[in-house]
Amino acid sequence: MKRITLAFLLILLLGSALFAAGPAPPLSLDQCVQIGLSKSPDVAAAQALVQAARENVKVSHARYLPQLNAGESYTRETYNYAGTANPSGVGTAPNLWTQFYKGQSNASSNYYFGGLNFSQEVEDFGRTKGAVQTSLAQLQAAQHNFIYVRDQVYYNVRAAYYTVIAAQQTVQVQTAAVHDAQRHLDQAEAFHHYGTAPEIDVTQEDVTLANAQLALTQAESNLKVTSAQLATAMGLPVDQAPEPAETAIQFPPPGNFNQLFAEAERNRADLLAQLDQVNAALGNVLTAKGNMRPNISLSGLLTWQNLSWPLVYNWGLTQLLGQSIFSGGANRARLRAAQAQATATRYDVSSFELQVQQQVFAALSAVQVAQEQIANATVADRYARQNLALADQSYKVGVGDIIQLDDAEYEATGAALQLVASRYNYEVASADLDFVLGRGPK
Repeated sequence: MKRITLAFLLILLLGSALFAAGPAPPLSLDQCVQIGLSKSPDVAAAQALVQAARENVKVSHARYLPQLNAGESYTRETYNYAGTANPSGVGTAPNLWTQFYKGQSNASSNYYFGGLNFSQEVEDFGRTKGAVQTSLAQLQAAQHNFIYVRDQVYYNVRAAYYTVIAAQQTVQVQTAAVHDAQRHLDQAEAFHHYGTAPEIDVTQEDVTLANAQLALTQAESNLKVTSAQLATAMGLPVDQAPEPAETAIQFPPPGNFNQLFAEAERNRADLLAQLDQVNAALGNVLTAKGNMRPNISLSGLLTWQNLSWPLVYNWGLTQLLGQSIFSGGANRARLRAAQAQATATRYDVSSFELQVQQQVFAALSAVQVAQEQIANATVADRYARQNLALADQSYKVGVGDIIQLDDAEYEATGAALQLVASRYNYEVASADLDFVLGRGPK
């Protein structure tokens, strides 16, 4: 009896926990965007590229700092004396060979070596400065690319979010159309039963109901597909798509074209990345010029070496001045190539600015058209509903016919769908305008 009671309590606890959990609450657009940004592999990859560029800045800047290297070696070998012949210099003199040659032996000895090498670049006339400028520009480009990728994820989630809402509203419209068609079929069957309507009215409504059910099935399928698209945009598995929390549409004034284009020039991350590439190209020009100038460096050496302990130390200091006299034209060709690349990047920026100008103009026009479409669709939907109510009442009292009723029902459904589509077009057009202006998530 005690075991039965415990099992019963366990069932109650599990049941209450499941009931308390329930379906996941609908998510707002901001919540979906935050999930998308945190789970997007594209955002993570862009962050990694920023980190790589930051480390490359350290690599290029390291040439300003002294370099210190250490090394050691241990060797065991024979030390049989042998003369040398040097074609470009003086070899071993015969008297020296006679003096030091003691025959050959397999006897070997240890040899120990350890050393520190210090070097410092004193002046390279722009090589390091150019490399640092290039790496800093590439870091800024990577940071702007991260912002652009983030904005792209924001736009994708936002567009997919409102696509799901539009699909849900389409299902609602088609469900209402099925209910109206079923109600009209019931009326036609009743009128035909009492002899006040011909059988063709019943057949006509059977066809209307079947078409409405087919449209509803397609709308429900589209809703599943758009939900999967939203999940993908958020970086989630397709079976974990959230339920959107519908928000009211607002119509803030979009502004005039000149103001919006100026905003895009300030905020567009991909445009700013193009400008960063210009700075990187100028850094390459500075480096190429440095390759045609002298290079001054200092180095120091401290070594310990001997055949046995204790080791004997030696030190040395070296100053080096190097100047390329003739490189077969390679250095000058590298400079001209870097200058041509800098010119090309400037023209790329000019071309991209024209593209941004066109994108802003097109996005602004789309928003303005969508606002007008919503106003017109709202009026059309209101009149279509009134027309359907009148046709429905006329058919009930025997004044209207089934064709008028079906036409009114078709027009009402079409007007409702057009209103859904116009609202969706406005939301997507607004998202597109924000994207081309460089307006990211808040």
